[in-house]
Amino acid sequence: MRKRFYLFFPILFILVDLLVISITFLMTQSIIGIESLYENYTPEEFIFIMLSWSILSLLGKDFKIGRPSGYEKSVTKSFKTIAVFLAIFSFFIIFSNQEIVSRSFFLYFSGLLFLLIPIERVIIHLIINKYRKGGGNCRNSIIIGYDQLGFSLFDAINKNKNLGIHCSGFYGNATQIESKYPLNGSVKTFLDSNLENIDFIYVSENIVKEELNQIIELADASFIKVKLLPHFKTDFLKSYTLKLIENINVIDVNHLPLDHAFNRFLKRSFDILFSSLMLFFVLSWLYPIIAMVIFLESRGPILFKQLRNGKNNEVFRCLKFRTMYLNEEADHQWATKNDHRVTVFGAFLRKTSLDELPQLINVLMGNMTIVGPRPLPVNLNEQYRNQIKSYSQRHSFKPGITGLAQALGHRGEIKELREIKNRVTLDRFYLNNWSVFLDLKIIFITFFELIRGQETAY
Repeated sequence: MRKRFYLFFPILFILVDLLVISITFLMTQSIIGIESLYENYTPEEFIFIMLSWSILSLLGKDFKIGRPSGYEKSVTKSFKTIAVFLAIFSFFIIFSNQEIVSRSFFLYFSGLLFLLIPIERVIIHLIINKYRKGGGNCRNSIIIGYDQLGFSLFDAINKNKNLGIHCSGFYGNATQIESKYPLNGSVKTFLDSNLENIDFIYVSENIVKEELNQIIELADASFIKVKLLPHFKTDFLKSYTLKLIENINVIDVNHLPLDHAFNRFLKRSFDILFSSLMLFFVLSWLYPIIAMVIFLESRGPILFKQLRNGKNNEVFRCLKFRTMYLNEEADHQWATKNDHRVTVFGAFLRKTSLDELPQLINVLMGNMTIVGPRPLPVNLNEQYRNQIKSYSQRHSFKPGITGLAQALGHRGEIKELREIKNRVTLDRFYLNNWSVFLDLKIIFITFFELIRGQETAY
């Protein structure tokens, strides 16, 4: 049964991929008005395109859906495959001397591919999780080390059935046996046992080194994976990487998802696409209207340019529509409820967050991102930096037009220190757990909250 799954699932996975790509081709030709796909591509060329995708997907092992991994990893894999595939596809278009319609075909096809393939991958991930939860594609494991580390893992495995991992029990030395945690014998018993039906061996780092070496030797001889449970707590690490220098293990404890070049490329690509569309379709006609009302209501510039701290604490000019009468306290004092400095139209702009729209220009310039920790005025930033532990981590990436804290209602005036601490905690969580899905979720929540209205938006 196990061999059949590993034989047939990759084939089924690729076939579903090819079906989605075929649908993408059909949708694209419908959009640009091509009656037949073979107007631009011969059957041989179409087969070459589909074969290229199949090879890339197999080489990237897109079909391997990790047991402890979330949907984000499947989507990230799909983005990598799509990016390389489109690079090959673009060269194919250039060297095959296709007509100009092929270039428009390529643009529409690329957009639909980036939309449909990730959706397909999430659906497959959901189906596999359901299949594993029902007992399919299950892997057998044991835990060596009858201690709290092993108990916690045993509970986690039993709680998350979608992992598709079955734990048959423990091996270790114990003075007292817990009925909830079945003990199969000592470590010596394990070393003398048959490992034929075992896939994973989880080993507590609390066992003695000599026994650990023997376990690894035995596992290597049987081609079984050994996974070590570290005795130190990693909850404060969240994102970390393990590297080897000579024979010394080195852990990067503050390694963030956006430290990866590909993740930054994904985020920057989305920033450019999203901000360009918003500038072209929204700000192009809305800017003159807002500018005219601001000009007629009060004297002063249309845009309010304020120095704020960005990535690596570097200072940049953050753009906003001016919502206040000209005053000396703008850089030092939060806007309060019924603030006399705020104009009538300015209150509307702040309530709807339309005053933030010019920051799309900051995004295109590279000073900001669509989703990230919100930047504060330089003076206020310095004040909080000296009062809050780990405050500076929020400057490890570009600030955003919106952020996790803002989407969850933490915006506007800060009256107590605990309020900024809550924002910093959420900013750090965002940076430690960044994913494309998280960005999209924050954007969705932000739009929903803008429609519903937030009490602190003043």
